[in-house]
Amino acid sequence: MLQSFFVLQNQYEDLARDEVISISKSYDPKTNSRSESRLVILKSKAPWKKIASRATFVRTCGNIVDTFDDISKIDPPIPKPLSFVCRTINLSSKKLSSSSLERQAGEVLKNRWGSKVSLSNPHLTVYLIITDSEQYIGCADYTIQPKLPTKAIKHSHELDLKLSRCIVNLSQLKEGKTLCDPFCGTGTILLQAESMGIKSVGIDFDKIMCNITRKNLAVNGFKSKVINSSYNEIQNIKNKIDAIVTDLPYGISSRSSVSPKKLIKDFVSVVPKRKKLVIVYKKGLDVEEISKAKKYEIYRHKSLTRVIAVR
Repeated sequence: MLQSFFVLQNQYEDLARDEVISISKSYDPKTNSRSESRLVILKSKAPWKKIASRATFVRTCGNIVDTFDDISKIDPPIPKPLSFVCRTINLSSKKLSSSSLERQAGEVLKNRWGSKVSLSNPHLTVYLIITDSEQYIGCADYTIQPKLPTKAIKHSHELDLKLSRCIVNLSQLKEGKTLCDPFCGTGTILLQAESMGIKSVGIDFDKIMCNITRKNLAVNGFKSKVINSSYNEIQNIKNKIDAIVTDLPYGISSRSSVSPKKLIKDFVSVVPKRKKLVIVYKKGLDVEEISKAKKYEIYRHKSLTRVIAVR
């Protein structure tokens, strides 16, 4: 089984790492992973291209094909490409001359393969991935850019599109499964789910927000069901959904008659125990019901840090 690699962006490193692993596990629950610095290596039946098409914070990815000690002796076990280029990814604490490594590797592979070097449009990119413990050779035949949905109407307090996509992926749902967002607002989470082939159901007690969500879905050609009701509606549809993913309202964006902390407590109490739950809330509102959840903190500004909890 091939190993795939993912070099993460320098942002939300723990969250980004777990997102990649979660996507892989949605297709292959037996995924094995290891990581060092911003490098994640997976042994999984899930193709790297499938994972990359969904991941939010991946910079570079492909297959690991070999390791090396001496650049002059590299001979990766892959078919000869028509053209190629070498790129260095230095994740180590060492100072390296990337251009020198790339030139050396390029000369060695050009002589072995008889292929031409193409800097602008290569058929294959060979990556020299350097960490403090190992030197890997990776390759990719093209780059993946996730297709993101668009929004016709936004709200100032909504979760941004990137983090919304990430929390959908943390739910470990694959295409054909159904996600529920019981505080759907303008539909950001539903949009990201639908864009990845995941069915979705939105619930919101505010009729105006429900109409906005429907408009945002329509712009993208999506047809998620939107229900104008309270989050207790989950109990009526629990057998039709596979996970709950939501960003709880807070402050002026919340019209609830109860305190934010009680809202979280009451909401979590109606979530079916066996359903995956990914919930975003303002830091400082932790309740016992999600004390054992895996948590990530997202700093927004000095008066707001959001927490993502995965149970």
